[in-house]
Amino acid sequence: IDVQLSDQPDSTQWKLAKNGVFTVKSFYMDLVNSGPISRLLHIWKIKVPLRIKIFMWFVHKQVILTKDNLIKRRWVGSPRCCFCD
Repeated sequence: IDVQLSDQPDSTQWKLAKNGVFTVKSFYMDLVNSGPISRLLHIWKIKVPLRIKIFMWFVHKQVILTKDNLIKRRWVGSPRCCFCD
């Protein structure tokens, strides 16, 4: 952690986003783009809620049921993105 002393109020910066603000997308993209997770065994020791640990495990195992994964499983719904159409 980079610590800088000043008279300014304390603040935190999320280093995975350019604007320094945490987003689930920046966290997810870091997990996906990190390649093989050598620290995978440490997922269960991280001090985050259990649902986040499980989500990280699913990301590693590539079992998140995104529409592209659902289609591979012969899902019959619309393949179009519900957010950007």
